[in-house]
Amino acid sequence: MSDTSPPAKPTPTEPEKQDSTVQLLLSMADTTWRMFTPPAIFVPGGIWADLKWHTKPWITLVSAVVGLSFSILLVKRQLRGAK
Repeated sequence: MSDTSPPAKPTPTEPEKQDSTVQLLLSMADTTWRMFTPPAIFVPGGIWADLKWHTKPWITLVSAVVGLSFSILLVKRQLRGAK
């Protein structure tokens, strides 16, 4: 009688587990800066411009939308590159 079961997958060794954990953490850090850096730059710039030109809150709102848009684009590019 022949054994028709598929060959067993080798279990990952300890360095392979650590390597995948490090890659996951680096990917999370990469995503985090892509999400928070553009708004952190654009919104204070918008607040400064609103205070300078007395247009409160319009430039701040526009800069928040622009910062969020950049964040979305950066994360989309990251996801596209991960595939």
